[in-house]
Amino acid sequence: MTGTVTAAPKAGHGVHPLTLAVVRHKLLAVAEEVVETMIRTCFSPLLNQSRDFSAVILDAEARVVAQAERVPIHMGAMPFAIVAMKDSFAGDIEDGDILMANDPYYGGSHLPDITLARPVFSGGKLRLWVANRAHQGDIGGISAGGYSPSAREIWHEGLRIPPVKLMERGRVREDLLRLVIENTRKPGDTRGDVMAQVASVTVGAQRLQALFDRYGADEIDRCVEGILDAGEAAMRAQLRKWKPGRYTGVSYLDDDGAGTARVPITAHLTLGDGEAEVDFRDCPDQVRSFMNSPYANTAAAVNVAFMYLSDDRQAQNEGSVRAIRIHTRKGSIVDALPPAPVTGCTTLTGSVLIEAVLRALEQAAPDAAMAGFARRFRFVIAGTDREQQSYIWHYFSNRGGAGGNATEDGWCNLGVIHNPGGTPSPSVERTEAGFPLMVEGYGLRTDSGGPGHRRGGLGGVYTLRYEGAGEAVLNAAGEGLVVAPYAVAGGRPGLVHDYRIVRDGKEIVVGTKDSGVRILPGDRLVCCSAGGGGFGDPATRERTLVQRDLAYGYISERAAREDYGLSEAEIAAALAMAG
Repeated sequence: MTGTVTAAPKAGHGVHPLTLAVVRHKLLAVAEEVVETMIRTCFSPLLNQSRDFSAVILDAEARVVAQAERVPIHMGAMPFAIVAMKDSFAGDIEDGDILMANDPYYGGSHLPDITLARPVFSGGKLRLWVANRAHQGDIGGISAGGYSPSAREIWHEGLRIPPVKLMERGRVREDLLRLVIENTRKPGDTRGDVMAQVASVTVGAQRLQALFDRYGADEIDRCVEGILDAGEAAMRAQLRKWKPGRYTGVSYLDDDGAGTARVPITAHLTLGDGEAEVDFRDCPDQVRSFMNSPYANTAAAVNVAFMYLSDDRQAQNEGSVRAIRIHTRKGSIVDALPPAPVTGCTTLTGSVLIEAVLRALEQAAPDAAMAGFARRFRFVIAGTDREQQSYIWHYFSNRGGAGGNATEDGWCNLGVIHNPGGTPSPSVERTEAGFPLMVEGYGLRTDSGGPGHRRGGLGGVYTLRYEGAGEAVLNAAGEGLVVAPYAVAGGRPGLVHDYRIVRDGKEIVVGTKDSGVRILPGDRLVCCSAGGGGFGDPATRERTLVQRDLAYGYISERAAREDYGLSEAEIAAALAMAG
């Protein structure tokens, strides 16, 4: 057969569809290489093991074009920081510069998260940015590790860094770097981690420069617009699948950290014609403690909620936010004004914001709904080891369970809703080798997942023995002792957290906002994390799955009998199967 070859049609902005796809995936690959560079060069366990950092590629206007699969709450907030950087240095940004900031009131989330951004030029014009946001092990402040429940103003929480130039024309400003690291409790680690960020964005810039060299700046510009337009189209298509109307979702903080219990976070959602409006103006005023959220973090939380229910990966860029409008009230807990403290915004308030939006979306898209996740309950142990070296250990293990949905059980021990799996548990062996700690046990927590047609994921039980030569101090920051992971469609809630110190046969309950808690040599910390909520009536769960759960130890005989209605014969068969 003979004939003429017809050229493929051009995509939007005159870009060949194949070129657009190749460039899109190359940008994603560059973001992932920034992450891999960081993993291999950073110093602190919080970063090289738990990997609490993220990377994005942005266009000249600071719109996210590509992101690595890391911490979602970081990536939705980073554009605000880059906008603050480019505005602060308008007309004074050059090739070889690296800008730095962590201030929540300059587009940051909370002070431990330091953002570095490097501009990428082509043809003498700023075309792209590559940025890395990394959670530092300490940033000063009144509590080791950066989380200060007793903070009453942002200066209590640590060092504020407005947009500054860490590197000018390829040369690191050592004076500025010293100023930053000497305001932390672990200056050596902080120097290593910040310089790892420098290395990572530098590698990213080199890869992007090679992309310009291959395709040309104008073609890359057209691809960027095509990627963003595709993100917008994907989100609008998703929104049109859901039932139009006005819906309200409410979730609750356990407390505000300053004496007020069950603080409501209310989201009013309006859907229609491929657009969404999310209105938080009924949320309470900003509070005295660190539970406030700056606007950038609130916007990121909304983005995370919609991404949970999005079917199209093309929506994972800033084009998608064109279809979503957010309304807040300045001076509220979700749009705090300085000098309000905000360190709890990402892991604590951020999760409740996501829940409130999902509770509203649940009414518009019941088939896509999912039950609640365990909330974050973290702590830091700080002290001096047997070699008289100071240490700060972040408890990043034993994440709770995820909520079930219409088709699947919740993930077990995976993580909280603002960051599902993005920060893995650190190595037990490296924890024991590097700190005066012994992990005596780590396993799943029976019956912690909420019963349902699709069961909630299980939390875990993590037992830690302190083996230091002297006292240490524990600073906690968490949620989920009061408000349980919620159930959907007739399921039942997951269990809440339960953390205790066992000392001389007595138990001391650890609260989610406790700080300055004494830890003595020989103390054991028994941390039982929450399970996810269940989805659907437990009585409709397949008997074979209930028997499997019993055989595996996910549920007890009591739960099999009372929650799922298994007969004694069915229970006996399951136990026999377990051996």
